Amino acid sequence: MFDFISPHDGPVVVGLEEFETTYAKNQPQYRPLRTLPGRNGDSAISRFHLTDAQRKAIAEGADIYLELLHFRGPLAPSLMMVMSEPADTDSFRAWWRAQTSGPYPVKTIAKSENTTGSHDGR
Repeated sequence: MFDFISPHDGPVVVGLEEFETTYAKNQPQYRPLRTLPGRNGDSAISRFHLTDAQRKAIAEGADIYLELLHFRGPLAPSLMMVMSEPADTDSFRAWWRAQTSGPYPVKTIAKSENTTGSHDGR
């Protein structure tokens, strides 16, 4: 299997949309990429979506490759993060803040009693 992983079709983190920057929004030759600042503004973090076939391939041992565009400048070390907790939970928000040192407040979200918080596979 060879396939491209697509950027998530929605906010990087629910509730932090006002801090997002979207790159290539009006450039049809590229995929739009929503990002949040990380490392006190020195990096940009994005969220990607895996298809069921991609998830299956990874579970069976497929590797993930990352292409970084450096525009002939220095390339800084980068990270790829995996989080199984849904992005709209308080535990995810605490993890996110600790991992990214993002320069924005991470507020808790009150959920209704009917919300289970279960992960829908995205």
